[in-house]
Amino acid sequence: MPDPEEDRQAEKREVVADQRCPVFMSEGQCCGRPVHAAPSGVDLRSVCLMHSEDPNKSDAAFQEEFERILRDADDQGADFTRFVFPSSNYARRVFRAKCIFLGATFTQKAIFMGATFTHHTDFGGAAFTRYADFSRAKFTQDAHFYSAKFAQGAHFYSAKFAQGANFYRATFTENADFSWATFTQGASFGSATFACGADFAQVTFGSKADFGAASFSGTADFHNSTFAGLANFSTTRFLGDAKFVEVHFEAECSFWLSEFKGIADFHHAAFGDAVEFRETTISNFENYLPAPIFVLAKFAKPESVVFYKTYLGRALFHNCDVSRFYFSSVRWRGRSGNGKRMVFDEVVDTQDHAAGALRTEDDNPNDRNYDLIAELYQQLKKNYDDRRDYWTAGDFHYGEMEMKRLATPKPNRLSRWLKEMGLAGPRFDVFRRRWHQQVGLAALYKGASEYGESYERPLLWLLVVLLFSTVLYPGWGLRPTLKAGTAQAAAHESLSREACVPELSYRNFIRYGSLQPGGEELSPFAPVGHSLMTSLGVAALQRDLAYEPSYPWARVLSWLELALTSTFIALFLLAVRRQFRR
Repeated sequence: MPDPEEDRQAEKREVVADQRCPVFMSEGQCCGRPVHAAPSGVDLRSVCLMHSEDPNKSDAAFQEEFERILRDADDQGADFTRFVFPSSNYARRVFRAKCIFLGATFTQKAIFMGATFTHHTDFGGAAFTRYADFSRAKFTQDAHFYSAKFAQGAHFYSAKFAQGANFYRATFTENADFSWATFTQGASFGSATFACGADFAQVTFGSKADFGAASFSGTADFHNSTFAGLANFSTTRFLGDAKFVEVHFEAECSFWLSEFKGIADFHHAAFGDAVEFRETTISNFENYLPAPIFVLAKFAKPESVVFYKTYLGRALFHNCDVSRFYFSSVRWRGRSGNGKRMVFDEVVDTQDHAAGALRTEDDNPNDRNYDLIAELYQQLKKNYDDRRDYWTAGDFHYGEMEMKRLATPKPNRLSRWLKEMGLAGPRFDVFRRRWHQQVGLAALYKGASEYGESYERPLLWLLVVLLFSTVLYPGWGLRPTLKAGTAQAAAHESLSREACVPELSYRNFIRYGSLQPGGEELSPFAPVGHSLMTSLGVAALQRDLAYEPSYPWARVLSWLELALTSTFIALFLLAVRRQFRR
């Protein structure tokens, strides 16, 4: 008797054989291949072998149909849209037809190492669930990987893209290796997502390179790459370190509204055209790490380098000429104590790889190369002076003088002789350094007027000197000045000066008013007034003083007062002049 179950299965196979795959291909027509008898629940709908997600489907049958499609390809190309590849080992394969892999899924390793695509190639929306290897692959015409998803490593090492390469909105879940790749025409990575490291070292971008709105969660390494055309990194997010060391930007490059969360290293980079860092976000979360780093960077058009609304409190600019950069609304680091603007080069850890030039030799008493930082301050001062932003220029002038104060000068002959004789050791070097920093000429200039940036401080010191002179003069004695033709001068001919005129000193300070010749009574405050007027007269270089020092020490005090007040007046006028110039 016939088996009913066997009859039902045979009937089902006949029904499946009559069905056709409904999946739409690239041109909009249905696939039309016979439906594959996949186990229940594998596919959402009945599809052919090429579109089935059945993990046990025949790889041999799949590859046979794949080869047939390539062999029979016409001008429309070989259409593999939404194919589900059970395996894909096409190393060193030459694809002579136009290949369309739109929405294709590669369930195993996708091996295209050394493959050559002679026509237009489209992997748009493709899903690479395992390792994807396009190392040394050659794309002689356009190559599209827009919206492609690389779940594991994506390797395009030494790949060559002769025409446009489109990775717009592509997603790289693990490492993406494009090192040594060549993009002869435009390369688009706009809005691409790099969830792990991205290696673009030694890459050649022959035309425009677009990374606008891309996101790098790990390290983005562009070491020694070349951008021959426009390099667009606008609105790009670098959540990890961004390495542009020794990169050559031969055309314009833009980092407008881009964001750097980690280190942004442009060490030894070369910029051949305009550079824009407009409203670029530099995180100050790790305030002790440098970013961005422009040490030894070269700019062919420094007047076209723009920093606008960017935080530069962690930037390193030493060994880089910034005298003609355009700084607008940027924020610099604030100096502790007075809040004046300063550069990060002053406080960066000299053991950092980017601060090697700031390190000093073992026999150098300085803890960093202050001369190099002073040179940077000179450039910044010139930059802001040329644009008539004298307030900011003044802050950088202060920084320049600070470097001169902190830099211990080379030992003089006496110091070297003492060392040679064994009379001076390390403690002597420490003493020399502290003496220069605390009592040297630069230190005195700082204490007197904040290096010419403060007119309040010399005015205050002037008042202090006048006050102390007023207090000290009576200690050494003042006597009225005798003028020819006066009654006191006539009396002086017959009487001694001491008998005729009382001395203004602390010995007779209280009763000074009652000791006047002829019984004249003076106010008890008259001695203070006379001492103050003498102090003011000496400071004003007056010759006809009412009182003059009566003892040598008082004369020494008047000379010292004259020297100090003249210095503070000069510093006050210099500071006022700088303020009016501003």
